[in-house]
Amino acid sequence: MKKNKTPSLVTIAILTTITVAVWITYSVYRVLTSKPEPSIPKEILEPFTASFNSKEIDKLQEKLYFAKEQTEGLPISSSLTPSPSSIPVASPSATPLLSPTPTPTPNEESGANVTGGE
Repeated sequence: MKKNKTPSLVTIAILTTITVAVWITYSVYRVLTSKPEPSIPKEILEPFTASFNSKEIDKLQEKLYFAKEQTEGLPISSSLTPSPSSIPVASPSATPLLSPTPTPTPNEESGANVTGGE
């Protein structure tokens, strides 16, 4: 029996149809599962003018006044990380570390021959 071979155009048409079907299915799935874009109010989207109002700054300086007596007792730090209050220093009267001394084993004391023999 002779086996019929499908033409190459039919194979290409079937693969193209499968590809298009998968592509459309994936696109529909992505649209259905995607989150909607958030709505942003128009007042936030409007550009603003960056102007320096010196009158408002002067008002703030008038409102925030502390007398020198009020701020003398406050701990003010120039850095955000704490600094150590004192640095440890080695003293000359420190006790020295003891070093181990070798102790003789019983075989060395008696003078016995460890290698065996005579």
